[in-house]
Amino acid sequence: MKTIFLKFVTCLFLWGPLAGAGAATLTWSGGGTDTLASNPHNWSGNVSPSNGDDVIFDGTSSKDCTWDLDIALSSLGVHTGYSGTVLLNSNLVIKKSITWTGEATDTLASNPANWSGNVVPADGDNVDFSGTEDCLWDLTIIPASLILNSGFAGTVTLNTNLAITGNVSIEGGDINLNDRALTVEGDILIGPDGTLYAASSILGVTGDWINRGTFVSGISTVILSGVNRTVSGNNSFYNLVKITDAADFLNFEAGMTQVITNNLTLRGTSGNLLSLRSTVEGQQCSFDAQGTRNMSFVTIKDMNNINSVIIDAADSQDGGNNRNINFGGEQCVCMGKRRILAQSFSDERRKPC
Repeated sequence: MKTIFLKFVTCLFLWGPLAGAGAATLTWSGGGTDTLASNPHNWSGNVSPSNGDDVIFDGTSSKDCTWDLDIALSSLGVHTGYSGTVLLNSNLVIKKSITWTGEATDTLASNPANWSGNVVPADGDNVDFSGTEDCLWDLTIIPASLILNSGFAGTVTLNTNLAITGNVSIEGGDINLNDRALTVEGDILIGPDGTLYAASSILGVTGDWINRGTFVSGISTVILSGVNRTVSGNNSFYNLVKITDAADFLNFEAGMTQVITNNLTLRGTSGNLLSLRSTVEGQQCSFDAQGTRNMSFVTIKDMNNINSVIIDAADSQDGGNNRNINFGGEQCVCMGKRRILAQSFSDERRKPC
């Protein structure tokens, strides 16, 4: 095996063990036509690393790698079988992970005795929760990631607003936002054994929204701000908002249903439409918008409005395979078992086709 060779190192911080818990584990495959780490085709799953990920070089490929990503990893592992060279052409930061033990007499996150090594998490750290003890989050820091592991059986309750530069993963236990704001620059993943209680909070998500567990929306507002992102799983939102002034895509998992009990806002702008799509072309995703709808300057394809009230999409385009959506003009739409004619955006009259 050839030892990894790193040069042109501007800034390299190694904290803790290399087997940290990151947002995703990516293996160098060398499948691209170049050696750049920024080329997604050079990585497993055709996804290049991002903040909080674990990166592995092993026998999958002996191709050299030119590291041109300015990100903070959870770990960098060079395993037996890799015989290439990794050349650093940009800064590489590897952040330490801090694990909740809950061994103090209180539940405060600000108490060092509640953390591994008696060290309170700081800006840029990866924060992991294991065990059974509850945590009252009273820190004003910006972690790189927040992970509730599958074996965690406690509740993390926010007592301050919280911003995360990477991903939030709730594989076990609960997060109670407790009316505090949560801002996530990466993905939010709710695993099968995890629960997110949103109360009346505002959740800002730049990455994907992935729900395989339980989301209790309360009277919260979820704001999606990332480019070409996906909402996965069956969800019940109170308010759901996506507004863009640049052409963008928002994808919804095929076969899943998004319930919005209060307000649904999906808007692009003139000349910069927001494209709403199912993740599988030709297979519908479903919507049940039970309150107010504010949908304009969108292009929609493969969407089934299962609510009895038609959605009016002003200044928008019909991409096909949609149901119960009015794009204006004279077109047939469905309402239950009836087919009716929607004459205009503002015309409340409906008559059979």
